[in-house]
Amino acid sequence: MKKTILVLAAVLAASVLTAPGSASAADSRCRTVEVTAKKVGVRKPPASRTSARMSDPVVRWVYRGDRLRSCVMTFNRGSETYRACGKAGQDWYVVRGGQIPRTCARVV
Repeated sequence: MKKTILVLAAVLAASVLTAPGSASAADSRCRTVEVTAKKVGVRKPPASRTSARMSDPVVRWVYRGDRLRSCVMTFNRGSETYRACGKAGQDWYVVRGGQIPRTCARVV
């Protein structure tokens, strides 16, 4: 049942994003972020959580200078903090395949 709801939500989101005139609205919320660290793991949280943790599995690696598209960002106020790329943080950029720490990337 849960999978069916998720699939229906994905189909609905895809149909809304592909509707005429909606591409500019979606693009205005999206950002291009550039990786500032030497090597950063894209982490995939389990379905039960919306935000990644440093203990989550790495699904792929991105490197300094790589540009990624992020349309969503997690804001974890009061939640678990991490230390990555020489800084402490709580927020994550949601990119293709998972999430990367905000402290390891900058908006271009």
